[in-house]
Amino acid sequence: MSVADKVWKAKRVTDLEQLLVDRLAAASGQPSWEVFLALDDLLDRIAADADGRLAFQASHPVDG
Repeated sequence: MSVADKVWKAKRVTDLEQLLVDRLAAASGQPSWEVFLALDDLLDRIAADADGRLAFQASHPVDG
């Protein structure tokens, strides 16, 4: 699973996020700690709304 899939449901997976931090730091040339702080803040904001998103999704099931 990807970081996006996990954080959408308010799940935080340290190893997966660290891999993303490492790749972003390598690609951007920024120090890992700066990338981590920015990513952590962003993921916290996304995860904070998870309950509402999941409740909305549950109230509109997909028939299949």
